[in-house]
Amino acid sequence: MKLFYAFCLACLCALAVQGQVRRDYRLVAPHTVESKNYYFTSLLSHSEKADSLLHASSLLVEISQAKQQRLLDAKTTAERIAAMKFSSEEIKQIGEELARLYEKGNPLDELLTFHVLPSGCYHQYKETGAELIRKIWTQDAEGMNYAVEVYAAGRKPNYPAIDSIGFDVNSRRFTEEILPACQENIALWNQKSPAFYSIPLKSVCMLLDVNDRRQSLDYEPLGETENAEAYKQIGQTDWEAYPYTAILVLGAGPEDPRERISPEGKLRAAYAAMLYRQHEAPFIILSGGRVHPYHTPYNEAYEMKKYLMEVWQIPESALIMEPHARHTTTNFRNAARIMFRAGFPMNRYAIATSSASHIDDVATDSSLPRRCQRELGYVPYRAGKRLAQRVVEFMPLAESLIINPKEPIDP
Repeated sequence: MKLFYAFCLACLCALAVQGQVRRDYRLVAPHTVESKNYYFTSLLSHSEKADSLLHASSLLVEISQAKQQRLLDAKTTAERIAAMKFSSEEIKQIGEELARLYEKGNPLDELLTFHVLPSGCYHQYKETGAELIRKIWTQDAEGMNYAVEVYAAGRKPNYPAIDSIGFDVNSRRFTEEILPACQENIALWNQKSPAFYSIPLKSVCMLLDVNDRRQSLDYEPLGETENAEAYKQIGQTDWEAYPYTAILVLGAGPEDPRERISPEGKLRAAYAAMLYRQHEAPFIILSGGRVHPYHTPYNEAYEMKKYLMEVWQIPESALIMEPHARHTTTNFRNAARIMFRAGFPMNRYAIATSSASHIDDVATDSSLPRRCQRELGYVPYRAGKRLAQRVVEFMPLAESLIINPKEPIDP
């Protein structure tokens, strides 16, 4: 908690203009499922002042106690899954209560002013104050419900071939062993820190874990692990010495589970190495998570980074890993997030490279922008000129910071 308040003080000192997305803002606990997926709810759990305010609400305490009891009493699969979620009425009641508790200058307002707004995580909402609290709470709650539905009830995600539940939901193993054990673990875990949001939040964490779906945390915190050397270099870079800020490599996972890196991944990374050696950009961003084949242990970005260091002798200080993207939409979104938060110029173009057919999809007026709108609600980049069959310009956009509540593996 002391770290959280020191962080708040740093934000207060740095915040020149309140209510704006800030490039110097640093997320609280970015290495957790909670912060990645449900940032507002995660902030509630890190703030003693907000926690005290919420625990003074008899309604929220009553909801918390009722949810714990419902989880303890659940006997069937349907009852267990329902107990792990919020009901529609609970979401509405909690939203109204949070809006009622909000006052200018109180702990909820401080979270909005010094964390939620500068983070950009909910930048799509134009509401302010109590109504913004209601909106972002509803998004978090519905996002938790969605994750429970996918990873406990077997609801199909956007990409079931790579992102679906890891169990047969009708098997005895799942209904008589896995799910009841999750229920008991969550109930015991919740005894120490009961809050109105804690059972669904802990349910998501538990379900993602048992399904081996915590990939959003791979290599985090990136600035202290795989990207540490490159992040140090960013502040020393003379951007005017290069035509582009970065070379983004769109990942390509192998289909053979024995392969660490696909031939396509090698070819794309090698092409980026040659562009780097031609002084096109000071950094190569390697994008791709643990995606293909289903439940692979190998990470596309990590394997491409190793390949470039070992085979092409590219220095680690020039290589930035984006190890979480599972789709082309998030190759661009996640790279744009890194560029925004790490200090890249946001008013200059970078370039992306992949296969020719892949770049066809990226260009202006092609299928990828429409897919981004459909799946993310926005396009996280602006396409520029196509420079070659396998290279296109793109400009990262701040909209990329917005959380996607319907992709719990890579929100």
